[in-house]
Amino acid sequence: MENKKYNLTKILLCLLLIVVLTGCVALSSMGATANAATVNPSPDAEPLGLMTKISLKLGTTGAEVWADAHNDFTLGKSTVQVYVFLYSSPTYKESYTEMTLENQKFVSDLDIYQSVRTSMPINGVQKFWKARVKYKLDSNDWVAKETEALLIDVDGNLV
Repeated sequence: MENKKYNLTKILLCLLLIVVLTGCVALSSMGATANAATVNPSPDAEPLGLMTKISLKLGTTGAEVWADAHNDFTLGKSTVQVYVFLYSSPTYKESYTEMTLENQKFVSDLDIYQSVRTSMPINGVQKFWKARVKYKLDSNDWVAKETEALLIDVDGNLV
């Protein structure tokens, strides 16, 4: 008789557990439905990128100076808009705003491991050069960074 009571208790506890779990699942799915209804997702909406890392380099080939922005890493499906700028000045300047914009290039979506480069001929003139990049991941704010001003002589050598 005790064995039957024990089995009946086990059955009742299992049924109670099933009812509680079913209720939790029902409440959870109702909450998800309510959230989805308030967001009004677009049928063609895609997930946005989480982060990107853009590196910037300034260099010379001897005949020209170049600025190179490289997409080192992007996490998530995203669009990375990138501007790369090249500035020069006959004298040292701390800020690119005091220098002459020599060239720029824009890419509407720089894929991971790809680069965008702009360049200018040296033309036998010694100048200070600075590279700057401005990029934007999806609808996030613009991020900018720049190199230090480097002196490049008439032969294209870094001084």
